[in-house]
Amino acid sequence: MATTALCSTTQGVLPAPSYNRAGDFIFVSSIFPIDGSGNVVHTSSFSPSVGESEMAAQARAVLNTLKSVLDEAGSGLDRTLKAEVYLADPTDFYEFKSVWKEFFPSEPPARTTACVGEDHIIPGCLLNLHAIALAGDSQYQRETIRVDDAPDPMDAEWVPQAIKAGPFVFPSIVPPTDFTTGVPVGKLSVYPYYGSDAEMQAHYLLQNMKKVVEAAGSGIDQAVKSQFYEVDLDTFHDVDGIWAQYMGPIPPTRSSMAMRSLLVPGAVFVANLMFLAPDAQHQKEETRAGIRWHPVDIRKVNFTPGIKAGDWLFTAGKTAAFGYKGVNDRDTRPEDIYVLAPPNLPFYFSDIEIQTEYTMELLQEQLEANGYTLAEIADARVFLINARRDYRGFARAWEKVFEPVGKYPSLSLIPSNQANGGTGIMSSPGLIEIDLIMKKGI
Repeated sequence: MATTALCSTTQGVLPAPSYNRAGDFIFVSSIFPIDGSGNVVHTSSFSPSVGESEMAAQARAVLNTLKSVLDEAGSGLDRTLKAEVYLADPTDFYEFKSVWKEFFPSEPPARTTACVGEDHIIPGCLLNLHAIALAGDSQYQRETIRVDDAPDPMDAEWVPQAIKAGPFVFPSIVPPTDFTTGVPVGKLSVYPYYGSDAEMQAHYLLQNMKKVVEAAGSGIDQAVKSQFYEVDLDTFHDVDGIWAQYMGPIPPTRSSMAMRSLLVPGAVFVANLMFLAPDAQHQKEETRAGIRWHPVDIRKVNFTPGIKAGDWLFTAGKTAAFGYKGVNDRDTRPEDIYVLAPPNLPFYFSDIEIQTEYTMELLQEQLEANGYTLAEIADARVFLINARRDYRGFARAWEKVFEPVGKYPSLSLIPSNQANGGTGIMSSPGLIEIDLIMKKGI
């Protein structure tokens, strides 16, 4: 299936089509709350304390745009499978949810919600959103998954536990909460040195996720795509150790990124996931083709660089690292790992453009080794740690990569920084991380 026309860019902001069709699925690029002239939408209320809130106005604009994009794609809101929403401030969530319920009064899609602070590339934007929907002519059925003995997010977040369509399961990703007591697990104040909040929360999330995906005909070991969203990257090691206990011999491809905050105070991470429901045409298998190193071999972390499932290929998040040292190499310097402009010529070159092009070079090697081309990228997820400063350079490099291809993938643009303002990428001086979903023959 062909994508939309190259010139149909997302609201004139991103170097990407509004949507991209890959088989039975529609991938919608990030939508911003802007009007047809590119201006940020604001409430028409005469007072910030009266009438429609600023968040409600912006949420309505974003969801109206989503409706228009899906209508153009021959799909519809009722066929939306999963949305990801990135808020500036968690205190706006209730206002967002109120509008979400207007657009999805029953059988809403799954959703992940996290907060990126004041880092959106358009000042004044309180959110952006991207989505996956079922094509209008697909024979797959959209199925809502419900499990009695796992926390139900419907009342608190107005999302189901998961949505299944064809060979994929899209769970709603919520913080480790029972929706009654906040975070129900963690160290006791009288025993502050016993246990790890991050480990306990990881167990809690994955135990409940296991129940949900099994009800959908999948399994916790069938995850193919994941992102860690952590408010403090110091928790990564603890979470990753628990992750390895659940995810089986082929853990999912993964990006490990930071978020400014989550929707439940005290929550340290969420794991954004996509699962395979295996069938005769879709079986999960690892592929090491086209990679220069394997993360488990080098750094003992638990993700897989490439996973195939039928004619789909999933890649882990990739940064502009040309080599990795083992965890016991104490003499590693940034210049030993990342491509950068010459250190003594800081004003002649653009690090973000250098890193974007190099990251895509690494990914292209991986794609081609697995029999794919850049034209078969269904969806690209791009994390920037300094989105406002670096977006312009990223866009120039992205266009340089894809203009010769004649076709751009859908694009999700996500700012990534920790609660304390530290970098959102696991190693420095990385500026960008990119992960991809491919589909043969699109």
